[in-house]
Amino acid sequence: MVVVFCSNCGEELTENAYFCPKCGMRTKKGVEAGISTPWEDLRNTFSKMGEEIEKAFSIAGKEMEKAFKTARDKVKEATSREPFVCPHCGEKNVAGAIFCYKCGKKLD
Repeated sequence: MVVVFCSNCGEELTENAYFCPKCGMRTKKGVEAGISTPWEDLRNTFSKMGEEIEKAFSIAGKEMEKAFKTARDKVKEATSREPFVCPHCGEKNVAGAIFCYKCGKKLD
């Protein structure tokens, strides 16, 4: 029978132990068997989450850029039109206005 000790804390281990029951350190046998530690799984999960968040922000950034371009184009279009003169009071209103800002009557 081979006596095995934890390389971290010196605790005596069973031959087939993958982790030390005292300190939680992965044993040589655990490394050889490819057993991952809970911390490695957690680190990998957070890494994948970070990648997904980065993709989401990239998509959101592109969508915001499109929305700003659309808004900018609409503002440019609205401000480039000739002002509309109210037939009731003669006041100039911005192009596209539905009601006169001075007399409140509907613009035709």
